[in-house]
Amino acid sequence: MTFINIHTHNHNTSSFSVINIFPEDVDNIVPEKLYSAGIHPWNVTKINIPEQLQIVSETVQKENIIAVGEAGLDKLHPNFDKQKDVFIKQIKIAEANKKPLIIHCVKAFSELLEIFKKEKPAEAIIIHRYSGNITLAEQFIKFGCYLSFGNELFNEKSKTPKVFKKIPLKNIFLETDDADIQISSVYQKAAELKTIPVEFIAAAVSSNFKICFNR
Repeated sequence: MTFINIHTHNHNTSSFSVINIFPEDVDNIVPEKLYSAGIHPWNVTKINIPEQLQIVSETVQKENIIAVGEAGLDKLHPNFDKQKDVFIKQIKIAEANKKPLIIHCVKAFSELLEIFKKEKPAEAIIIHRYSGNITLAEQFIKFGCYLSFGNELFNEKSKTPKVFKKIPLKNIFLETDDADIQISSVYQKAAELKTIPVEFIAAAVSSNFKICFNR
């Protein structure tokens, strides 16, 4: 049974994982692992944007760079207009390279929906570490989005476990992100919340991965 980890920052992971890489780290890419590459919204005020967009555009042409991201919007960090501009440019990179997009979104789900309506991205979209409510989740699912869940599934005081229970299996991914946790534990918790065997969760995520990444 394979536990796919759709988003991690752990470069030493031995699981079937998609490792997030930033433009300044592309020299650390190794051929036998899978990656996403993108500009994080936290970094837009700290970087040479044209230079890093060019690096992302070139890097995602590699076969083992299977997604663009994590890219997105975060209202807890400065220069939201610049974040939106860089994010839209990365949508276009994903579309040009026919690669899915892995999204970071904090307190900006309405703006994210507005961008989707305007840009109409055709490639698969994965919102990692989804933290919105079920109403927003249903709107994203109408766009064909996948929602990824991780460590927050263990937080009983969070709305995330309740939202996860209502999300169709055909729209989920699971991840560790930067948490000190095993992906197998996330799968076990997901199975507990859905009250189904963990094998069903693993099979659903595997099917979603094949559809999303044509693999």
